[in-house]
Amino acid sequence: MLPQVKVGVGCFVVRRVAGATQFLLGERHGGLSPGLWGLPGGHLEFGEQWSDCAQRETHEECGVNIADWRHVATTNDIFENSHYVTVFMKAEFDAERMRVKLAEPHKCKQWIWVSWEELCRRQSTLRNACTSKTSDLASVEFSPFHSLQSLQTLYANKYPPWLQ
Repeated sequence: MLPQVKVGVGCFVVRRVAGATQFLLGERHGGLSPGLWGLPGGHLEFGEQWSDCAQRETHEECGVNIADWRHVATTNDIFENSHYVTVFMKAEFDAERMRVKLAEPHKCKQWIWVSWEELCRRQSTLRNACTSKTSDLASVEFSPFHSLQSLQTLYANKYPPWLQ
């Protein structure tokens, strides 16, 4: 039997502070990739809509209920022993009525808000850590961050217009 293509949903949770755009990132805790950073997100369940997955994952991981999700990008990432299609969704965070919390403290150590430049810097750290630990990225838990490599290549680390 051939390996299956897996579908992940990466969630760009965006907030605006004094005219600057910030993104929510979580530091992994435990599992195969402790100390590495990633977007909220996870695997798409059978029969689930992308927006429903984004809403479910951000609620499970961050304790927030965000209903207005929109699709912003999709990547097709083929590694040595795995194949992921990652659907990136984006939603605005309402800081006046929402609070981020550690809803899964056994999986995530902390949530922080970062600029696009900082997000790209942390993504480079993730890529280097993954490739130095193993040549097979399939052994690293799913993280929508892996697929950001494809997006960074397209936009040369510049802020993508679809995230505005």
